[in-house]
Amino acid sequence: MGMLVVHATNGVLPERPSAFASPAPIQIQRSGKAASPHVGAAMAVLATLEQSRVLPPEGTVEANRIIKSVIQLQSLFTNKTDPAVQEFLQHAVARKHGDRTAQVVTQFHSGGWTPDVLEALADAVLLSPTEVLARLAPGLALVNLSVDDLQHFMQLVRNSERALADAGKNFHDVFISHRKMMPGAAGRSLH
Repeated sequence: MGMLVVHATNGVLPERPSAFASPAPIQIQRSGKAASPHVGAAMAVLATLEQSRVLPPEGTVEANRIIKSVIQLQSLFTNKTDPAVQEFLQHAVARKHGDRTAQVVTQFHSGGWTPDVLEALADAVLLSPTEVLARLAPGLALVNLSVDDLQHFMQLVRNSERALADAGKNFHDVFISHRKMMPGAAGRSLH
């Protein structure tokens, strides 16, 4: 097993240091392999949430649960093993991106979280009735998460969008700026 040290710079990071984004170069060691784009995508989500100041204090049980949710939900939604989860993803992206659905989903499966997918899932999760979300429970259980964990993470995405907008910034742009600094970004289209 390798060591993961997360650091990033882009000139717009939060003033307080955190485990998600700090002013130093990125360093990843993973058994001599190149960094996975999925690792970098999860790191970009956390850095974006941190910049918008919606994360709980670092090292708390709640913060650890969010980190787990970011990683495990990405794994669940990119892994094509649960049909209900994949159907929910497809419908969420189709509602938000129409003709671009296949492109957005393919990019997500190969490279992990994107702002397009996060925003589409946030819309779908926060607007879906309880009975629709209940169909996701067996898939979520595969990664030791619940519907509540999914709803909480998607609410954080929405809160981050609002906080960044209040600061005159755009969630999509902030995510992309963090993503470019994270592992696995080289040679990838990040939109």
